[in-house]
Amino acid sequence: MANLTPSSKTHTGWSALLKSKFRIVRRLLLVGLDVVLLLTALWFAYEVRLDFRRGVGGFVTDYLVQYLYIAPVLVLVRILLLQSLGLYRGFTRYTGIYEVMNIVAACLAGSVILSIFNVLTGYIPPFLTYPHDVYGTHLMRVPWGTVVIDGFISTGLVAGARLLLRLWTERIMQAGTENARRVLIFGAGPAGELVARYLLKNQREVYRPVAFIDPDPQLRGMRIHGLKVEGGIERLESVARRRKVDMVLIALEKPSPALLRQLVEQFRSARLEFKIIPDMQSVITGSVQISQLRPVEIEDLLGRDPVVLKTDPSQSCLAGRRVLVTGAGGSIGSELCRQAIEHRPTELILLGRGENSVYEILYHIGARAAELGVPVMPYVGDVRDKDLVEQIMRAHKPQVVLHAAAHKHVHFMEAQPAEAVKNNVVGTRILAEAAIACGAERFLMISTDKAVRPAGVMGASKRVAEMIVSTLNRRGTTRFIAVRFGNVLGSRGSVIPLFRKQIAAGGPVTVTHPEATRYFMTIPEAVALTIEAGSVGKGGEVFLLDMGEPVKIVDLARNLITLSGLEPGVDIQIKFTGLCPGEKMFEELLTSDQYRQPTVHEKIFRCEQPDYDWDWLSDRVDALEDLAKAGDAEAIKVALDELIPDYSGLKNANNGEKSEANTTAVKQA
Repeated sequence: MANLTPSSKTHTGWSALLKSKFRIVRRLLLVGLDVVLLLTALWFAYEVRLDFRRGVGGFVTDYLVQYLYIAPVLVLVRILLLQSLGLYRGFTRYTGIYEVMNIVAACLAGSVILSIFNVLTGYIPPFLTYPHDVYGTHLMRVPWGTVVIDGFISTGLVAGARLLLRLWTERIMQAGTENARRVLIFGAGPAGELVARYLLKNQREVYRPVAFIDPDPQLRGMRIHGLKVEGGIERLESVARRRKVDMVLIALEKPSPALLRQLVEQFRSARLEFKIIPDMQSVITGSVQISQLRPVEIEDLLGRDPVVLKTDPSQSCLAGRRVLVTGAGGSIGSELCRQAIEHRPTELILLGRGENSVYEILYHIGARAAELGVPVMPYVGDVRDKDLVEQIMRAHKPQVVLHAAAHKHVHFMEAQPAEAVKNNVVGTRILAEAAIACGAERFLMISTDKAVRPAGVMGASKRVAEMIVSTLNRRGTTRFIAVRFGNVLGSRGSVIPLFRKQIAAGGPVTVTHPEATRYFMTIPEAVALTIEAGSVGKGGEVFLLDMGEPVKIVDLARNLITLSGLEPGVDIQIKFTGLCPGEKMFEELLTSDQYRQPTVHEKIFRCEQPDYDWDWLSDRVDALEDLAKAGDAEAIKVALDELIPDYSGLKNANNGEKSEANTTAVKQA
């Protein structure tokens, strides 16, 4: 941090002094106002009780001296009570129910003290010039009507003055909001009320809320902080035109993705800009501020309910164990590292091919790892390097291996089948055998839905990797588990970053086919469920994650264009390019010889793998490795076709017969 210069220190000191002086003056003025109001309240209470009589029986004739004794003491008591309740520490423009209740308490407490004095007057002999009763034996009491009336008037004057000051302050602030953006708040519930209150008090120069929209018909016509609930979504366009709205702010506590998709479509057709408030739980905990409005992201439209883990992190398969993560610099691998740290392993070993990626994840988790006392050991290397893998295994003896290293690009692997075999098949076998040799407890492999009825080399290579780990499960004490899921949002090389780049470039956005669908989930959710599956797995299983409903890629493209503030087909065109080699129209999670079994977690399912003879499978993996070394692409596809009965890479990767079969399979699932 840069050192402050003497001049800047002096400026800061004077600024703090002036602010302090201003606060003192403001408090004194407020105290003075309350003194005047309380004196007026008691005087007026006498006058009302005595019917404003003049002469005998009137205030001036009979009660003025009593007032001069009583008023200073009563006002002092109430001022001290108001001070103790914090009424002189806050800002009048924030006066609300809490402050009004404190004013009521202070004023009524003064009335109670005055009532006690009235009761005691019969026991107190006359003193000084204080009025006494007609018999001259004790002090004259305050008329009971005056006590009651004073309680009401003092409360009303003090509270009313503060509320008027608040309204006056808000009017002054309102005068500076001509250039503020006019905001329509969608949602008149607790979240909407909180947002409206915050914007009215703190953001007037930036956002000016003008009304609410809410689908609940019972709220129509109501007013919240002076803002009218205009009606439901069907009135959006008319209200926006009439109120000259610049932006819609979505203020819902837990909006469903389906509702958000509907809203986005409505906002797009009305050509309105829109934003969403942060997660309310994060606002409550203080991790984010309500002022941190953000655009609606594609993750909001595709997202699902937060994952609730059944296994406590301290009891998971990673807690208190040495953990190795391969592919540590990738999208899935880096998230595995981030979440693994929170399970407090005794050591975290990172293995990745890209030195920059390994450095980045090490940088991101370094501070948290140090805070939790977890040593992190990074390695730059390849799972295909048998000597390096065995060296790492001997040095660290990991108890849990999280295998995320893989080639995943369908197009590239279709053009370079040898690389898919070397990395996804041979690399998996090298790592798995090394895990057995070092006595690892668990080996958890990340698989893909493209391994089901694979239409391309990438999916087929991952299917062979599943076969390897399930078969090796019976050859030692290591529990081998595979977790199969679909596309993850925002991963490097996935369709969403590509679409965003195409939109930024002005289009067109390229989509393979109007009917092509994919499963999507967020990376944190996929990784959390993967660790959960690894903790409950007994070995030999393939776990499936609940991916929700499949999403049409063209709908995804349209939503991304809309979220960018543009109109599909007008500002940005969508171009259909046709399915590429190795791609499928629809993705699946189960093969024809597998069926889904429930687990303790409602979003995780188990399926058993067929039994394979290791010697038979090992010979075929050796043959694939030889073909990969020779670079014989066609022979590799032939070998995969022989090894995987439902592999269609040689026959009909893109034809209508395969698409129809996939359609039927998805409908049956």
